[in-house]
Amino acid sequence: MKIAVISMIREPWGGSEELWFAMAKQAIAEGHTVMHMSFDFDTVHPRLRELQDMGALLFRRPGYFRPGLSPRAKAVRTLINFLKKKLRNPFLPMLRHNPDIIVYNGTCYSIAQERQLLQAMGKGPRLYIIGHLNAEDDRGFPSPARDTILSAYDKATRVFFISLRSLATARRHLCRDIPNAELIRNPVNMSDVRALPYPSTGKAHWALVGNLIAAHKGQDILLAALAAPRWMERDWILNIYGDGPDKEYLQMLTVYYRMQDKVIFHGKVGDIRQVWEHNQVLLMPSHMEGMPLAIVEAMLCGRPCMATDVGGAAEWIEDGASGWLAPAGTVSALDKVLERVWQEKEHWASMGIQAHRRAMELYDPAAGKTLLDKLINQ
Repeated sequence: MKIAVISMIREPWGGSEELWFAMAKQAIAEGHTVMHMSFDFDTVHPRLRELQDMGALLFRRPGYFRPGLSPRAKAVRTLINFLKKKLRNPFLPMLRHNPDIIVYNGTCYSIAQERQLLQAMGKGPRLYIIGHLNAEDDRGFPSPARDTILSAYDKATRVFFISLRSLATARRHLCRDIPNAELIRNPVNMSDVRALPYPSTGKAHWALVGNLIAAHKGQDILLAALAAPRWMERDWILNIYGDGPDKEYLQMLTVYYRMQDKVIFHGKVGDIRQVWEHNQVLLMPSHMEGMPLAIVEAMLCGRPCMATDVGGAAEWIEDGASGWLAPAGTVSALDKVLERVWQEKEHWASMGIQAHRRAMELYDPAAGKTLLDKLINQ
């Protein structure tokens, strides 16, 4: 069987790529043909090179903007990309290989911008959509976008959501049921899912894990909450792991709040279990999420999580038992929930045990195989 994956993620790689990647490796191992299309990034990510070495066919399409481009350069690049897409449908080279299945991997609604794909694929391959993210604060869509989304959903064999909350939000935004919707779990980047020994240290060590995109992950609001005088007097370290376009902004904000001795930027880390050998609590002040891998990985390592109540966080975190939920990603809401975290310091280790128990109940140890089976058996 020929399986084509189209990613709309506008970064060389992200957590939302892990599910289709695990499926693709399993598919190749079982003798299927795999194709993948990404935006035309400056370099090929190592994960894609790994698939290519296994036999996958890689395709690219225009649409990527290198970080740091001037407004004029962006305008020129936008015009070039527009002309490229007008001259030739970018999906045709991949579709000429006659895939049996197309997996569209994006946000819950990014398919609205893929009219060229929907037109070019016609009635041939089966379509599956994986929606990783929607913003609960959105208030519906203009009719053309809504109509395109619903038409694509109706065309799809399955529309996969990675949290029940995202599915409920999509129903509200689109004002309609999605009868072919289905919940699916993301994989984790760990072969060992045993709880790690809890770090014993007088100083509290918190970890913030994820792409440094403040509008999405809310790191700047967390820093603002922790800059309050009473927090500055307490003994804690915030370890930030990850990279992204807002790294410089967050570093400047750390200097502005005079938090250089309390906030450490570590960049990307290859082994997530190393993070949890030294840290006690995950902080995730996101404004929007699907179901972040950082929460699942922290819980599997035996660490409680503080997260805003967005996406699937409340489906994993039992407030007061395996972690804490903030009602919103605002300074005041985060300050209140952080105070709860601090006052319950003596329970962090036991809450970590509960977090591990909960995660073991929910996570899928073979998520790639699960997705592949759903694709080829329907």
